[in-house]
Amino acid sequence: MTTCETAGYGKAVTASIPARGTRDGLFFLTPFCYTLDARRPSGTGGRDGRRAAMRIYYHLSDYISHRRAGQAYMACLRRLGHELTTDPACCDVAVIHEAPHYYPRILNSLFLRPGARRVGYAVWETPQLPDAFLPGIALMNAVWTCSEFSRQAFAPHVPAFVLPHVVERPQISQTALRHMADRLGISPRRNGLRRPFLFYSIIDSVNPRKNLLALLTAFATAFPAPDEDVRLVLKQYRKPQDLSGIPHVISIDTPLDDEEIGALHALCDAYVSAHHAEAWGLPLSEAMSFGTPVIATGYSGNMEFMNESNSFPVPWHPSPVSEAMCRALPQLFTPAMTWADIDIPGLVRTLRRVRRQTWAAADRARVVKSMARFSPNAIDARLKTLLDALQRDIRP
Repeated sequence: MTTCETAGYGKAVTASIPARGTRDGLFFLTPFCYTLDARRPSGTGGRDGRRAAMRIYYHLSDYISHRRAGQAYMACLRRLGHELTTDPACCDVAVIHEAPHYYPRILNSLFLRPGARRVGYAVWETPQLPDAFLPGIALMNAVWTCSEFSRQAFAPHVPAFVLPHVVERPQISQTALRHMADRLGISPRRNGLRRPFLFYSIIDSVNPRKNLLALLTAFATAFPAPDEDVRLVLKQYRKPQDLSGIPHVISIDTPLDDEEIGALHALCDAYVSAHHAEAWGLPLSEAMSFGTPVIATGYSGNMEFMNESNSFPVPWHPSPVSEAMCRALPQLFTPAMTWADIDIPGLVRTLRRVRRQTWAAADRARVVKSMARFSPNAIDARLKTLLDALQRDIRP
């Protein structure tokens, strides 16, 4: 039995299949695919009756956060009336939801039906694509990715199209709210009682791309007074660091389930990320599904859903990818790649501004409304467009 934390979310996942190794310090599980009962057999009309359903083989990544996103897309396919098959030899479309340098090995093992369309679902966090990705994407008819930022990295090499992540606010029980409130030392109700202002972040603290040092520096600069009624809650995952000596920082380094993560979003006051680059930024979009103010580097895939009217993008300047990142993943990152360095004085000012600002119910409702274009129904429609284009063998 292997337990993994979700990269980007920090949710505990337990799988009763053997681990086959590690990547980036995370346990990886043997890939598997699902068969989902179709609403109608292959060859009949889709939900609107105008186009035939397809048989789709969906290879789920064994990287846990990618698996979560893939499961949401598979639910979209089921709602659209397509059949998800475990037999690649009879599929019309094979979707390989995995990092592209694994595509050749995966495709060699599948024995796809001749004529089956091949789609890679992949993401990347810098404008320059790794050379290691190129042989794999050359085997694909198209690549789908989560943001226009990520699409632009793939587009010079393969037909690439945006399929955003599904953003859906999780259900939270009162029990989960009480437990998380106890953990944070606050009341579970916003009832006018004095309580600390809680900034928070869900962060892989040892990943240089997440830029924890800049976040801690800006927070300490913004609120230096020892009696300041402000806290920074850090939900760490993968390899939690000892932050016990840093004033006003609350570290959560144990796994949290979906409800507990939802309770963290519901109870804290403002999400903050000082990242160098994201292909999307799953915790940021989930925070915004709660109407929570989000402060983040105004660069990369998170700008697919963030803007000046619904959040707080922070200025940045371009910079080469750090030596630390290149050492961490030398097969993917090189010093010739670029990303963003957040403007720390700008982040300090934004932290103070959000701390002072009253965030009313109408403000929360406006943020929630801005995320409706990533609802399950909206992503169903986008996925239908992409699949229709594959059937017509044209670009959408």
